[in-house]
Amino acid sequence: MRLKRMPASLSVPLHLAELRQIPVTPYAEARAIIRTGDLLFCCGTAPVSRIIQTATRSPYSHVALVVRMLTIDRLLLLEAEWPYGVRVVPMSSYFADWNGSGKGYPGHLLVARHAAVDVGRDETLPVFLSELVDALGRPYSLRRMLRIGLREAAALAGLRFRQLRMRKATVCSEYVHQALSRLGIDIPWNRKGYILPHDIAALEEVELVCRIL
Repeated sequence: MRLKRMPASLSVPLHLAELRQIPVTPYAEARAIIRTGDLLFCCGTAPVSRIIQTATRSPYSHVALVVRMLTIDRLLLLEAEWPYGVRVVPMSSYFADWNGSGKGYPGHLLVARHAAVDVGRDETLPVFLSELVDALGRPYSLRRMLRIGLREAAALAGLRFRQLRMRKATVCSEYVHQALSRLGIDIPWNRKGYILPHDIAALEEVELVCRIL
């Protein structure tokens, strides 16, 4: 069976209609091209996801980082997820037992890759993984998400803000930002003073790998 690979340098879709036009690559096939440092963008249909999408005017409600464990042939996701905080889960759980529900993830999933991410070098991988692992167990900041929501509403009036200070409590996009910054990759915060999954997806350096759901 031929693997459904995307054309080279295909940008991540920023609208739901564009996302739906991308063919789905079965996860069993996609595993062959997914690697450490890849990004998983989630477009959920659950109520919490819908609230995030409406507030941020984006199809993406979540972003996570992929780690490939070669010794056990597993793909893991490191993510900051409400209400669990920063955690690690098998990527396969998004297809069979998402959040212990006994069902797959309700929505669409895209895998993308930042062009500057290269964790194949011996000296790079420990730096990248240490940032991810050190944050495990950190609480998810619902208060911070509420502040972001208020800023999104105020931004409609053209207001600008100072950048929110980073806290130990975190949200998904900030977790990705911190991990990639350890590799010297700068992901700029938006003019409203924070960073969202949409802001990462919109970067020119972030390219689509495949759609898996």
